Amino acid sequence: MFTAGKHAGGMLRLTAAAAATALLAAGCGILDGSSSDSSGGSGQVEKPNVRIGIIASIDDAPVKVAEVNGYFKEQGLNAEVKLFQSAAQTMPALNNGDLDFSLMNYVTYFQAASQNKLDAKIVADAYQGTPESFVMLARKDVTISSAKDFEGKKVSVHQPPGNIGDLLFRSTLRDNGADPTKVNYVPVPFPNIPKALETKQIDAGIAIEPFMTKAEKETGSQRVLKVIAGPTLDMPLSGYVSPTKFAQANPKTVQAFQRAMTKAQSASGDRSNLVKVVPELTGVDPATVPLLNIGVFPTSLDATRLQRVISLMRSYPELSQLNQDIQASTFIYSAPAS
Repeated sequence: MFTAGKHAGGMLRLTAAAAATALLAAGCGILDGSSSDSSGGSGQVEKPNVRIGIIASIDDAPVKVAEVNGYFKEQGLNAEVKLFQSAAQTMPALNNGDLDFSLMNYVTYFQAASQNKLDAKIVADAYQGTPESFVMLARKDVTISSAKDFEGKKVSVHQPPGNIGDLLFRSTLRDNGADPTKVNYVPVPFPNIPKALETKQIDAGIAIEPFMTKAEKETGSQRVLKVIAGPTLDMPLSGYVSPTKFAQANPKTVQAFQRAMTKAQSASGDRSNLVKVVPELTGVDPATVPLLNIGVFPTSLDATRLQRVISLMRSYPELSQLNQDIQASTFIYSAPAS
């Protein structure tokens, strides 16, 4: 397998627990800038019944951990967790008031926010990629030993074009001397990657867990390219957003959600907590969970880190469709002074 910027002598299995510990040791602030203590904060929440939108991915595992372990209830919240197929479905639900919080990948969020299609603030970070957690898989009968070998190949792209996976792949090809416009892109949702490889619908596909491990086990597919490495190392992938109107009207509710998620993000570094929720969330069997290559569940929000996503998007204006020169800091929720 080759990576952006340098070659690697094998896959380094970085556990989410170790990565989360490193983040905490670095002195990062808690998501809402307050203590992570589960005391429920000062005063009752304005809206105890909240609706949270998630998709069937590893990114969202902490929400289920918070639900199963009672972290939401500790903060005075009765959480109704709703499962969606994609961010394309959660956006209308956020806009029409059917959701109070939802996971969104940052590229989709910044696209929508810059085009005034979504008025929502980022209230918590969700997931950060690592080199082994977001890779390109190739069929076992397809030889790919360099970035240029992708030219002319059929490669999956998660819809819509210009999403985070698409941009990471194109950026990695370009950084390694290949032309991403010479690739034949085929729309395939992440859960369908294993089947698409098996039926030769695609030669290679961008994969995340648990679909990466599933494809390797079921089809013998090989990891051939890390898309989070070199310039894209430690790239933020997704976060939780809340409609601006809701967040402004319910600051104590938002802070309660933040405290619950801080605890859940930290707890998700322990695989024993993930084993409780990932099988039901994603359909993977419990025995496979310890084998998954999982990224980092951050416990802080950092505008400088999120600005890297915007910089990546600006590298492909025809795909990312940013309508204005935006700054990540303006999209992060700020609690009113008490």
